[in-house]
Amino acid sequence: MKLYNKIAGLILVSTVFFSSCTDIVPEKSTHQWTTTHTIDALIKNYVSKAGDLPTRTPSLFSVDTIPSNKSIVINGIVVSNDNEGNIYKYLVIQDVNTGTALKVSIDAGNLSAIFPTGRAISIDCSGLAIGKYAEMLQMGMPFYNTTSGKVGYEIGRIPYTLFMNRVQVNKSTFSPLSEYVDTVTISQILTGGTSMHGKLVCIKNAFFTGKGANFGVPSTISASEKIFAPTTNGVGFPQSREIQDGTGSVFIATSEYSKFATRRLPDATMKGNITAIVGYYNDKDASIDPSKIYHQLTLRALSDLGTGFERYHQLAP
Repeated sequence: MKLYNKIAGLILVSTVFFSSCTDIVPEKSTHQWTTTHTIDALIKNYVSKAGDLPTRTPSLFSVDTIPSNKSIVINGIVVSNDNEGNIYKYLVIQDVNTGTALKVSIDAGNLSAIFPTGRAISIDCSGLAIGKYAEMLQMGMPFYNTTSGKVGYEIGRIPYTLFMNRVQVNKSTFSPLSEYVDTVTISQILTGGTSMHGKLVCIKNAFFTGKGANFGVPSTISASEKIFAPTTNGVGFPQSREIQDGTGSVFIATSEYSKFATRRLPDATMKGNITAIVGYYNDKDASIDPSKIYHQLTLRALSDLGTGFERYHQLAP
């Protein structure tokens, strides 16, 4: 059932109120929505291989519209945090029962002011869309891209006002974050497939090699570039910096607009715990190139460099 013919018929089912900061915040209703699907079940029931709308590369991009004529409610714990500017216009929620995570694309910034890390929320997914963007699954709305070389549907952002009428803060609003952080090796991330996408993980004994990336391959960079994210002169793509843990190699991807973009990388002699959200980006290769790294881990804040990086945090920026 095509979403773009059904928007006008959507029923707004939650109430909202204004906070002291005049942000629209979903009310903690005494009537808690009934969860109908785990995130796993949502993916299993509504994500197809190629999607139901035409995309530019069906193996890498897909859009499946979620039916609007039935109740489809998921819940999860917010594990993302956009306060440091390295996460922009999306939330990541993790299923409280299965641990499966999902990126939710929303056309609004400063989402952590309303949905801080650890907050439990329910989302009414009916009438929205879910699919792959550069092979990483996310929920949003169908967007038709007319850019040359990118023509076709893709997952776009959910309008803010629509999302706020599709989300409910659960009665149990905060949970210990430690319950949702899986300790993994880089090898486990690389071999874990899509089940790792979006998950909040901790990698132990990890270190920055001082290398960047050249089309998915670790590459030597100059001394002046050994910061998290040199400018892209407005292009805006994340900058990749390699980390290792003895089991494999993966990239930390950082926005040039993050508050720590110009901070020097930790020296390779510093090894410790790195907490990050697992991302993935492959917008060109229909077949996986074994020489490339497609995973892009996202630090929510510089404090995600944990035990072992104490001396780094004491250094001047």
